[in-house]
Amino acid sequence: MAKILVVDDEPAITIALAKKLRRDGYECVTASSGEEALGRLASDSLDLVISDVRMPGMSGIELLKEIKGRNASVSVIVMSAYTDINFAIEALRGRADDFLLKPFNLDDFSVSVARALENRRPLTDGSAQSGTTLQIPRDGAASAELLSRQAIAALAAAVESRDGRPHEHQSRVVRCALAMGTALGLGKEALRGVWLGAVLHDVGMLSVPEAVLSKAGGLSPDDWGLIQHHPSSGARIVTGVEFLEPALSGILHHHERWDGSGYPACLSGEQISIEGRVVAVADAFAAMLSERPYRGARSESEAVRELEHCAGAQFDMTVVKAFQTARAKGYPVGDSELASPDWLAE
Repeated sequence: MAKILVVDDEPAITIALAKKLRRDGYECVTASSGEEALGRLASDSLDLVISDVRMPGMSGIELLKEIKGRNASVSVIVMSAYTDINFAIEALRGRADDFLLKPFNLDDFSVSVARALENRRPLTDGSAQSGTTLQIPRDGAASAELLSRQAIAALAAAVESRDGRPHEHQSRVVRCALAMGTALGLGKEALRGVWLGAVLHDVGMLSVPEAVLSKAGGLSPDDWGLIQHHPSSGARIVTGVEFLEPALSGILHHHERWDGSGYPACLSGEQISIEGRVVAVADAFAAMLSERPYRGARSESEAVRELEHCAGAQFDMTVVKAFQTARAKGYPVGDSELASPDWLAE
């Protein structure tokens, strides 16, 4: 039976999560601080630690790093009620197995726990290293990506929850982008960049104040300036996270325009990466289908006509043609490929 430690300074949360975990068949203990959790780690044989981020004294991120430094075979799920991107990125860099945004559905919580325990198995197979600490294998980037896909999804969900887009926006962008990349004949490396870029294209929006994102009227010049910085902010977020760096081009270039009038760098034509050109079309199409505070949703036929009208000016005409090819085939990308594209693994 797996033994799980829940760490949170709010007793109601530890009680509720412990009750759920015991109902799911796990042994569960609790702690109210990071320092108490480390004491538990020293005396108990733990399989998984679930920790809040903001706690008095040691933070959940500090606890994560301390746990992974002592024993990398212990899985860690970080949870937070705050959509501060720095928490999520620090959790990724600290090799968290998942990042959950409060409030979360308890059924989703159970899935996350089961996945984290399952992902723990490769780290506990084989020979033990010196001492009690097991090291991540040398293909650390691949291992980290496997363990952090749900955290990537959490970042994307955080963006959608803040700016009012429906949940299907991100999956629609990813589906269209992958289908277009396939129609263009992109290789595995470029497709991997397209996938990550599509998932995280608007992650920089987490740096934009929520009051700006929810405005029902037009944006002021200052507001628009904040919006135009989000590709650069997103690029800074993923820089230095090795397995996320293939997303850089898609994030940074998805608001550049073929005619050079886009942002943030006013690139034109083939100066814009193919990943950025593909994500731009997918994002524009998905955005037109969604109702926003400042406008209504368009029909699919209207959105398609707009893409065709803007081909050669806003969008690469070749990419728009690939969109038309993919649409005619019904965007043949499976759900498993959207969330966990093992077929893109190196």
